[in-house]
Amino acid sequence: MAKRVSKPSATEAYRKDVEVFVAAGGDEAVQRVMTAVHGLARRLNQWYDAQLADLDLSVGEWAVMSALARDLEAKGLTPSALAEIANVAPSSMTHRLDRMAERELVERFTDPDNRVRVRVLLTDRGWELFKLAIRESDMLESDVLRALKPTERTKLAELLEQAIGGVDRIDG
Repeated sequence: MAKRVSKPSATEAYRKDVEVFVAAGGDEAVQRVMTAVHGLARRLNQWYDAQLADLDLSVGEWAVMSALARDLEAKGLTPSALAEIANVAPSSMTHRLDRMAERELVERFTDPDNRVRVRVLLTDRGWELFKLAIRESDMLESDVLRALKPTERTKLAELLEQAIGGVDRIDG
């Protein structure tokens, strides 16, 4: 009878990864942070992908919904802007928007300032599905952060925001 090998816990896998990266010359403090952030993002993305499938949404459709939800002026975005955000060809975005419009998640309309241009908005149905996805995600994310006190969550957010600033400095 073959002996069953158990899969390491997320914490064990994280520690082993850090150990390997440090042995290869990485700074331990840097590797602890970056390995944790990357591992957490990877695990959450796996859950998000499954959640989207349960909601009958593709990752690409979620990218459209998310971009439209962040359109704070609610003027709508052009299909070409959505294609750029989603990193797909404009023709692919047209097909994606066709499917989403058939499901009544988005609506297209002629831009009143430029009658040649088309803009896209979330419909009420699209907003409801977006809000459902956010509420479901928030439950999981709250569970992930449950071990942290509210003040620790705030401090972690502030520290990660500073790290994001580091990315901006590199890109800038």
